[in-house]
Amino acid sequence: MAWRFKTSKYKNAAPKVIKREEWIQEGISAGNLMQCSGNHIKAGCIYMTFNVDSSGGGNLGVLPVSSTGRLVNGLPLLPAHGDFVSDFEFSPFDDYLLATGSADNSVKVWLLPEEDNLSELSNLNPVVAVPKQNHKIENVTWNPMAEGVLTFTCNDCVVLYDVTSQEQKISINNHKDQIQSISWRDNGQVFVTSCKDKRLRIIDPRASSVVQETQGHDNIRDSRALWLGDKDLLCTTGFSRSREREVKVWDCRNFTSSVSTLGIDSNTGTLIPLYDADTGMLFLTGKGDSNIRYYEISEKDSTLTENNISRTEQVKGVGMVPKRALNVMEGEVDRLLLLTKQAIIPIPYIVPRKNYLEFHDDLFPDTASDEPGLSATAWFSGANGQRKIVSLNPQRKTAIGSRRGLGLQPGEVKEAGGGTSADVPVTNKTQPETSQVTNPSSPPASVPNASPSATSQSPVHNRTDEEKAAEAISDDVTDEDKAEAEQREEVQKKVSARIFSGVRQCKFKHWKCKTLHRSTHIENIRKLDRTVPGESNFFVANKKRCVVPIEGSGGLLSVFELDKPGKLQDAGLPVLQHQSKATDYSWDPFNDNRLVVACDDAKIWVWDIPEGGLTETLTEPRGTLRGHMEKIYFVIFHPLARDIIVTSAYDFTVRIWDLSEMKEVLQLFVHPDQVFCAAWSPDGKYLCTVCKDGKIRIFNPRKSPNPVMEGPGPEGSRGARAVFVLEGNYLFVSGFDKQSKRMVFMYDTGDLSKPLYEDSIDECPAILVPYYDEDSNTVFLSGRGDGQMYAYEVATEEPYLFPLATTKFPTASQAFSFLPKYLCNVKEVEFAKAYRLTQTSVEPVTFTVPRVRLEYFQDDLFPETRVTWEPTMTSKDWLAGSNRQPRTLSLQPKDMTLLSQAPKETPKVRKFESYNADTYKTDEQKKEELMSAMTNKLSKQEAPLPQDLAEGVDEDEWDD
Repeated sequence: MAWRFKTSKYKNAAPKVIKREEWIQEGISAGNLMQCSGNHIKAGCIYMTFNVDSSGGGNLGVLPVSSTGRLVNGLPLLPAHGDFVSDFEFSPFDDYLLATGSADNSVKVWLLPEEDNLSELSNLNPVVAVPKQNHKIENVTWNPMAEGVLTFTCNDCVVLYDVTSQEQKISINNHKDQIQSISWRDNGQVFVTSCKDKRLRIIDPRASSVVQETQGHDNIRDSRALWLGDKDLLCTTGFSRSREREVKVWDCRNFTSSVSTLGIDSNTGTLIPLYDADTGMLFLTGKGDSNIRYYEISEKDSTLTENNISRTEQVKGVGMVPKRALNVMEGEVDRLLLLTKQAIIPIPYIVPRKNYLEFHDDLFPDTASDEPGLSATAWFSGANGQRKIVSLNPQRKTAIGSRRGLGLQPGEVKEAGGGTSADVPVTNKTQPETSQVTNPSSPPASVPNASPSATSQSPVHNRTDEEKAAEAISDDVTDEDKAEAEQREEVQKKVSARIFSGVRQCKFKHWKCKTLHRSTHIENIRKLDRTVPGESNFFVANKKRCVVPIEGSGGLLSVFELDKPGKLQDAGLPVLQHQSKATDYSWDPFNDNRLVVACDDAKIWVWDIPEGGLTETLTEPRGTLRGHMEKIYFVIFHPLARDIIVTSAYDFTVRIWDLSEMKEVLQLFVHPDQVFCAAWSPDGKYLCTVCKDGKIRIFNPRKSPNPVMEGPGPEGSRGARAVFVLEGNYLFVSGFDKQSKRMVFMYDTGDLSKPLYEDSIDECPAILVPYYDEDSNTVFLSGRGDGQMYAYEVATEEPYLFPLATTKFPTASQAFSFLPKYLCNVKEVEFAKAYRLTQTSVEPVTFTVPRVRLEYFQDDLFPETRVTWEPTMTSKDWLAGSNRQPRTLSLQPKDMTLLSQAPKETPKVRKFESYNADTYKTDEQKKEELMSAMTNKLSKQEAPLPQDLAEGVDEDEWDD
C-alpha cells in the first residue's frame, strides 16, 4: 500500500519564464526546415547546434550551450554538407565531437574548435567522412556505452560504423520500409526502431537479429521510439488510425501490446519525446506546436501522469541539455532548448525549494560520466561494460567540456585551472570498478581493498568513510585496466586528429554561388522550347550574347544581347529561323559573332550575328554544310584551332569539318550505336566519345579513324557526358547505371578498362552536364530542370573525386553557360562566372570563395590561366599535324599585391578577453577609474574665478 502515498519530488517542477531579451535571436532563421526525422536542435555540455533554413544548404548553427541574448560576433555556421542536415548528435564521451547525417547521403564526424576559435568553423574539415550511402540519411546516434560506435539509418537499413578504425562493421537490412527513428538502451546492448511499416523492432545488432517485434502505431505517418534509460520500458509517439496524435508506453518483457496509451490531440506535427533517466521526467512537444507537456511515468503501472503544460512560441525543434551542464545550485533539474522560427529559447525546469544555498542531493542523483564503459573494439567483439557515475555537487563534480582526443587520461578529472586530479570521488551504483570490461559469460571482477596510505595522502580533509573508500577504489587500477586505458588513448588520438588520411584539404570546398541583382536579368522569355534533345547543352552564351530555343515551326532561336537586360516584349522578337528543328548550337570560342546550328534535317547552319544584335528575323545563313544522312544531335568547336568543328548524328558517324573551306575533312565510323557526346582533350590532339553501346573511346582523329583506347562506360542508356580533366590525363564522365540513377565516374585515360572511382548522385532523368574549371580543378554539374548544382574537386590521388558544397536555387535551372576565365572579378575572389537559364529568364551567377584579406590578390586560388579564347593555329595547321599550345596569362590586377607576399597579421587583442592581463580590469579598478575621472573634473581650480577679478566701486560713488 506504500504506492498510494508515494509522491514524486519533481511533480511541481515548472519552466522558468525567460525574458525575451535573453532569447538568442541574432541570425536565427528556421522558418523553412526540411521535413526529416531529426529534432533540428541538439546540445552537448559545451555547444548547441541547430538547423538553419533549407535555403542555407547543409549549414548548421553552432553556439556555446550557455549563450543567451544578443550575439556580439554574429552566428557561427558550420558548412557541414552539400544538402540539408537531417540529423546530428554530440558524442556522449567527447563534448567537441559531432556526428552529422544529410540528405546528400553522407555521414561526417566533426571535431569542433574551442569556444574562442568558433570563427574557424567556416574552414573546418571533418575528421571522419563515411562513404556515401544509397539513400538519404534519416537518423544519426552514438552508442551510449562504447566509445566511437556510430549508428545511422538510411532508408530501410541500419549501419553501425566504427569511428576509431573508420570501418563499417554491421549493416542490418531486415526492415520492410523506411526507418523513422532509432534509440539505444542505456546499456548499449540493444536498440529499438520504429518503421513506416508500423512495426516496432528491438534489435541486437551484434547478432544482427530482431529480438522482439510488435505492431506499433496504426498510422504510417512519422513516429518516434525512445528507450527510457536502462529500464525495461519504451516510449513511442505517433498517430492513431483516426490521425490523432498519441503516446504509448511499452514493456519489453511483454512486447505484444502497450501497457499505457494516451491520446494527445489532432495536430499534424510529429511529437518529439525527450526523457531524463535520472529524474524520470518525460517531455513532449510537436513540430508546429505552441506548448510543451511534462509527464511522469508511474513506477507501479507505467501510466503517464501529466504534471505541467506550458505555452511557448511555435516549435520548430527541441533538444535537451545534458545533466552535467545544468545549474544545479538554482534548482535546475532539466533544461530544454526550443528552436523557433527566429529564436532559440532556453527553458529551464525548476523544482521550487525555500533556498538553494546548499546542494539538494535528493533532487540530483549521481549521473553518468563522460567516461566510456568500453572501447569500440571490445564492444564489437561481444563485451559489455558499465559507465561510471559522478556527482552533480559543484564541490565534487567533474569539470565539463571533455575533449578526450587531446590526451586526457581515463580516470583523470580536468579541473578549472587546467590540471588533473585523481582524488575526486567517483562512485558507481552497481559495481565499483567500472573501467573493467565485463562479458556476460564471465564472473564479475572482485573489488580490491582500499589501502590506508592512499587515503592519508589526499589533500581533502574531513571526508566521510564512503568518500575515502570511493577514492581508494578509483585509485586502485588493475593491469588490465591500464592496458585498456592505453589502447583507448591511442584510439582517441586518432579521433582527435584534425585531418584523417581519407579527408582532403580543399580551398574551394565552401564555394558560394550568388545570383546577381534582378536589374541584370533578361526577363519575360516566353514559349521556351524544352524539347531540344538531351545531347544538346540547350543554352549557350559568350561575353556578348546568348542563344535560347523558342517554340515554333522552323527551329526558332532567340539571340539576346547580354548588355541589354530587362523585360522583353511579349511578342515580335527577332529570331534565327531554320527549315527544321534546331537540335544543338554552339558559339565560336574565337569569334563572338559566329554561331553554328545543327538541325534534324542533317544540315549544319553557320550564322554571322550582326554587331548590336538581331534587329529582324534572319532566314539566310552565311553558309550550310551537308554530309550526315540522319538527324544531327551535337556540334562542338575545337578548343585551340580556328574553324574546326565536330558533329555526330543518328547515322552513327562522327564527322570533323573545316569551316574555312566549308567542307568535311575527317570521319569516324566505328560506332555501332548512337554517340551520346564528344569531348576534345585540352591540347586538341584527342577526341573522346561515349556511345550507347556502353563504351568509351578515345581517338587520335588525324592519324586513324580507329580508337587508340577503348573501355566500358556507363551502363545506362539515357545518355552521358565526358570531359578531359587534369591536363588531359583523366576523364570525368557523367551518366546512368542500370537502375537509371545518375552517376559520375573518373577514368585514367591511359587505362579505360575500369573507372578509378564512381559515385551515385540521385535518381533523375536529366543528364548531368559537366563544366570543368581547370584552374581550380572543379567540375560543376547540373541537369535540365534541376533545382541545385553539384560540384566535385578532381585530383590525382584517391579517391580522385572529392564532393564540394552544393548550391540550391529558388527556381529550376534549365541550363548553365560558363564564361572565359578573364571575365572573372578576381578582386571579389570570383573564380567562375556563368549565365543561368530558367523557364522565363536569363540570370548571371557568380562563383566565389570566402576569403578575409580581399585587398590582396589570392594567388593560391588564381594560377596563371591558359588563354583559351584566342586560337593557337588555323584549321590547316591543325590538319597538317601542328599542336601549338596556348600561352598563359596572369589574372593579377596591377594595383593588387600577392597574398603570398602580404605581411603576416599580428593577433588582435580581443576587447573582452578576460585572461589578457593588459586589458582585464576588476570591478574595483573600473570603479576607481570612474571616481578619479569625476574627481578630476570637479576639483578646485587654482586660478581665480572671473567674478573675483571684477573691480568694485566706493560707497560714495553710488547714486542715492
